[in-house]
Formats: sequence, C-alpha cells, structure tokens
Amino acid sequence: MWALLILALAAVALLAGPIFDGNALYFRDLQVFFVPLKQFLADSLRAGVLPFWNPNVSMGTPYFAEMQTGVLYPPSWLLLLWDGTRGIAGLLVFHLMLAAGGAYLFARSLGLSCPAAFASAATYAFGGGLVSSLNMINFMQGLAWLPVVLWAFERDACLPHARRWVVATLAVALQTLAGAPDVCIMTGLIVAGRQVMLHGYRHWRWLLRVGAAYAVALLVATPQLVATYELYTQSVRTTGLSSAEIQSYSMHFGQLWSLISSPALRTDDWDIFTVFPNGYVPLFLSLYLGWAALLLVACALWWVPRRAGFWLALAALGVFLALGGNNPAAMWVYESIAIFRYPEKYVVLLHVALSVLVGLGAQALFDFLKPRGWCPPLLPVGVGVLLLAELLLVNRHINLQQSPDYFKLDNLSDVRTLTAWNRATPGFLYARDGDKIETRSVRQLYGRYRRQLAPHIGTLAGLRYVQGTEGLTLRDHALVAELLDSLPPTDTLAARLQFFNAPYVMTSQTLFSRARSWLPIAQRESELLWRLPPTKPMAYFPVMVLNRPAQAIYQAVDDPAFISGRAAFTQTPDGRDVGALWGRVLTTRRVSPNRMEMDVKVDRRGFLVWQESFYPGWRVWVDGDEARLSRANHLFMGLWLGPGPHRVVFKFTPSGFYAGLGVSLASLVLLALVFWGRVSSATFIGGVMRIRKRR
Repeated sequence: MWALLILALAAVALLAGPIFDGNALYFRDLQVFFVPLKQFLADSLRAGVLPFWNPNVSMGTPYFAEMQTGVLYPPSWLLLLWDGTRGIAGLLVFHLMLAAGGAYLFARSLGLSCPAAFASAATYAFGGGLVSSLNMINFMQGLAWLPVVLWAFERDACLPHARRWVVATLAVALQTLAGAPDVCIMTGLIVAGRQVMLHGYRHWRWLLRVGAAYAVALLVATPQLVATYELYTQSVRTTGLSSAEIQSYSMHFGQLWSLISSPALRTDDWDIFTVFPNGYVPLFLSLYLGWAALLLVACALWWVPRRAGFWLALAALGVFLALGGNNPAAMWVYESIAIFRYPEKYVVLLHVALSVLVGLGAQALFDFLKPRGWCPPLLPVGVGVLLLAELLLVNRHINLQQSPDYFKLDNLSDVRTLTAWNRATPGFLYARDGDKIETRSVRQLYGRYRRQLAPHIGTLAGLRYVQGTEGLTLRDHALVAELLDSLPPTDTLAARLQFFNAPYVMTSQTLFSRARSWLPIAQRESELLWRLPPTKPMAYFPVMVLNRPAQAIYQAVDDPAFISGRAAFTQTPDGRDVGALWGRVLTTRRVSPNRMEMDVKVDRRGFLVWQESFYPGWRVWVDGDEARLSRANHLFMGLWLGPGPHRVVFKFTPSGFYAGLGVSLASLVLLALVFWGRVSSATFIGGVMRIRKRR
C-alpha cells in the first residue's frame, strides 16, 4: 500500500497548480481542442443530455462519433466533480494514478518485489513519454489503461480463470472507449507478443483466448465504434497520410538523447527556436527517464538477459515504427496501412519496454547486493523514491501552465461579440492564416492561437467554454475550405462566405486592410476580425428550388440568388425546378445539442432550408409524423412542406446507436454471467466461446 500511496501523491503533486490554484493547462492541443471538447461534454452531462451532436462548430458536426469526446467513457463523469480547469486536471490525475497503479500491478505479476515494482511504475507513470502526452487527453487515457490490460492478461495467462478473463475483457473495453485506437493497437501487439513468449508452441490457443476477449470488448464498445466508423468513412482520414506528413511526424534518432537530457523548459515562456532550433516542436517534448533509470536497464540486460529479451525487442520495435519517414522499411508500413498514423506516437512502445526493464534491473540489482550484505533494508525503497523524485523534478516542466486568468477575454471585445453570437446562432466559419506566425516565445505563440481561435475555445470567464470541436474533418467541410481558403479578400470571397451564412472572417493578413474591393463589403471589428452583413437566417424558405446535382455548389456559391437565400438546390421529387414557393419561419428553439424545434407557416407549398450539416442520423417530424429529409445546397438539411402552420422537430441520434447499445448490454450481461459463476467454464475453440451451464 505504501507504494500506491506514494504514487498517488506524486500524481497530485505533478498537477497541483491546476487542481489547487486553478492554473490553466494550455499547451499544444489543450487550449484549442481538448479543453472546449471536454467542457462541452461536461455542460451537456450536467444538463442530463448525451451530446450526440455539436451545433457550435463548422455548421454542426457529429460529436459522439468522434472517439476523443469519450461520451460513453465512464471516467468522463469525473468532469462533473469540478468545473473548468480543475475538472480537466482531476481527469488527468485519475489517469496518472491509474497508469501508476496498473504499472505497479503488472510489475508485481511479473514476479518483481514491491520496491522493484515501485521503480517500474514510477518510471512508466512519470517518465517523459507519458507526461508529454498529458496535452493529448485521449492518448494519455489510453496509455493509462495499457499496463492494466497487460496485468489482466498476464494474470489470466499464468493461472487461467473465467473471472480473470472477464477483467481483461473489461480493461480492453475501457481502453477502447478512452478514445485512442492507436494505443489499443500498441497494447494488442504487446499482449500478443507476451502470449507467444509465455506459451511457446501452444501460443495459438492462447492467442484465440486473447482474441475472444478483444472481440467481446469490441462488442461492449459497439455503440461508439459503429458511430466512429461511420464518421471515419465520411472523413478525409480514409486516405491516410501523405508521404510528406509521415515524414513531418516521424521521430529523429537525435530525439532519443532526451532519454537522459532534461528538457530545456525551465519557464512557461521558453524560446521555441532555442529549445528546438528547426522550429518543429515534437509530439513528445521529452522522453526523459534519467541516467539512474537507464543504469537499471543496463542491470537487467546484464544479469537477466533472457527475461529482458522480449522487452528489448519491444523497445527496438517502438524505435523502428517511430522513425517513420526516417526509416525506409517503416515508411513502407505507413504507406501500406493507413491506420498506422503519426509515426512518432509509437515511441510509446519504447517507453513501456524501458519501464519494465527498469523494474527487472532494480530486482536484479537488489538480488545481487543482498547475499553480499550490501543491501540495507531501506535501500530498495530509497532507489525507487529517488528515481520518482528525479522524474517529478525534471518532467514537471514538460506540460506548461498559466495563471487562472489565462483564458479570460483580455481586451478583445471582438471575442465577446463572437462567442455571444455563436452561442445563439451556430454555424460559424472562419478563415485561418496561411502566413507564418512571427513569434519566438511559446507564450506568444499560444497567446496568438488563443486570440485567433477564440470562437473555438471560448473563455473561462463569464461565457466560460462555449465551443466543442471535432478531430475528424468531414469531406464536406474540406470542400468548404477548398472554396474559401485560396481566395484573396474580394467580393467573391464575401459572396461565398455569405452562401455559407458565415458573418465573420478572422485573419491577421494585412492584405485584408488594403483591398479596395473588400473594404466596402466588410466592416473591421478589430485587428483580427472582419464582419460581413447578414444575408439570411439559419432557417429560411427560398422562393425557388432548382433540381441540381451536388456539384452545383461550385456555381451556387457565386450566384446572388443562392447567396441571398432566394434560391436553393436539391434533387426535387419530380426532377424539375420548382418556383412560386413561399413560407415563413416563426420561431426556432434549440432544446439540446441533438434537438431543434421550429414553428413555420407555409402558403401552398414550401421548402424549408436549415443551414446545419446534413449527416446520417438526423430525422425530422412534422406535426408529429416523421417526414423525409433532403440535402439542401449539398451541405445542409431541407424539408418539403405542404400549406398551413407546422411544428417541425429535428432530432439526431447516431446511426445504429440503440442497436449497438443492445449489443453492448447483452455483452455485459454475458460477462456478468461468466464472472459471477452462472457459467462454470469458458473455453475457446476455433475462436468461439462455448458455454457449459453448471448442473
């Protein structure tokens, strides 16, 4: 217990600033992605709603389907215990404790003593590889479950039992729901390798047993996986990474030096080009373990080479995959298998292997010293505590913090206007800079990110976080970028922004302040913000609907009739253009992220256009009866209505969610029957579980 208590206190100490003082965690993806992502989830759960949809980003995006949101991930409910930064910090502390506890238990399952297991757990949970991932919350959550999964399968392999198999299955399911598929892949590689190592020629039967556990775990996570797969098939990620992207996200051999060199991050305002001369900040700011840890690794390789062999091979595999574009053989893997993304992430395999080798080396060292009388009783404990203290002292600099007022509005009145508008009327689009950001200081860099992306990150003061965001870019949203990003500030750009009903452009390009054709159209709100006059509401009735294919969007974005809302295009029921339409939107009410209600009145016949993204899972009811949705203007939702007043209700539920939920619940019931002895044995023959009821 002493070991787990010290590790828990170390986790709290690492994030003491955000927990006790409310300091803002802002580095890398936190301020522009995870902080608003998690706050949107917390706000929705607090309101008693499972957020399937996020109306505040890019004309509306599927929220639940993005695995990183963690809507069905049980620890996400920890966000409700504290608000703002403290909620994020609480979630991170929980997973640090989980990582440390899981690594300790796994080391013990390998036969290591308490002090040796403590050294291994300290290295895993507080080494540079895991601490660097705190700014990628979903990735860190997956890493926290990794040693738990290894421990569960190690126990089941050494002494097979139905309950142990159930625990392993649930651990895999929770790691899957944590939202990091790449970490799940890495964990599966380690588990499979361990089965082969432990069981030799009989390994194929144990691999089937492990495969059955993974299969049932995936069934438990079915609602999430079905929705994520649907989003994935409609996103730009199906094409994988280009060779240039693989190269840019590949680790260099020189980064291995950070295993023993402390990161040069002594303040929250370090000079980027001093720390990283080429200007590229690697995914893992440091891999620091220190000389003491690597000396223990050397002890393992010297005294117990056979036990260390598997972990040494795993470390080599991690380096091989992490090198990516800097390794021709690994490059072939990434170009052939699209699911292997961002090579640098696979350095985690090196981190896992070295953490175990530290424990093996510590055990070997203690076993060597004890017979000679050179090992006082407190020496093993002292080695682990000193190792932990060094890691905390050095790696606490990796993830940067700011004072609690970091997310406040500063003097940017435009941010206040923008967030207030966006909360009331979703669908904001913005233009990001194409020029380089002329900053050297990390504080300046992220301060500029915060100001430019304020509509996406919201604030912690007053308006708090008002945005969520999605990680997978839909092809339709990529089409929007294609139609907007390459245009200079002209009336053509203004027209296209108005077609998408985007009243703001956020940019620091000086060209906007000099363009003669732009100045009469847009009004400058501040240094960064330009406002366009409104053209149409989010829901409206065009007077004409043209029967056009999806490709018509290229012409429609420049046509005044479409820009102003007088016309719309869709595949009409009779395949002909329809004119003389008329209708009025009387009221609109956003009941929840997943539900929109409207009161409308139609003369003769009308086509209601709602400018929120058309996506599978949206359904509509008119006066209580379900109606058919159409794609309007290729990107949005449309609905044909007959004469008279109508109550229109739009609802969103991910495709197959309830069916998947049924599969998940059935799988959990099966696991409960196995665990509580309602099933006497579970064997795996040909990958199929046969259940024999107790007589």
